Amino acid sequence: MAEVRLNTVLGGFVQRFSLRRVGYILKPETVAFPTFSSERRGHWLRAAAAEPSLGIRPWIQGERYPGSSVPALLAAHAARRQGDEASDTFHFALFRTFLVENRDISDGAVLEAVALQSGLDLDRFRIDCTDPKLKEAVYGEYLEAIDLWKAEAVPTIIVGEERIEGAAPPAVYQAAVARLS
Repeated sequence: MAEVRLNTVLGGFVQRFSLRRVGYILKPETVAFPTFSSERRGHWLRAAAAEPSLGIRPWIQGERYPGSSVPALLAAHAARRQGDEASDTFHFALFRTFLVENRDISDGAVLEAVALQSGLDLDRFRIDCTDPKLKEAVYGEYLEAIDLWKAEAVPTIIVGEERIEGAAPPAVYQAAVARLS
């Protein structure tokens, strides 16, 4: 939701701002029996109400919820290696897969399906996903998010040197981007 709002704001500016995504690991360790808690359900319901056009659908009992966020972050890094456009396409498709389709984005087969749907070179994607350097990069970004940006929530978006946590209203992003101009 935050990225959609930020992209809408950036579309209104003539100057092109580069965005750098820094992953924040929600679940560093794989959970054997992941669940969609009532607390999570509340967050998702608020997000769905705030941006109904996104089609966010809270998980229902019995659907396989991701056991870790690391595989999706590794896959996002692999997609980056195929260029900015491919990375953006994969990034938003991954969010749709998780937030709307409620598919387990810690499952390699699901990630490969998203890569294929996003037009990525699947053979290259598979090879890149197994590169140990990607795991180092994912954990390095996580530490950067915590140590440098003091991230404590998802999403945390950095505009210039300003940290914005949570799905802020568009006016917050507009003000932050305007300060960069």
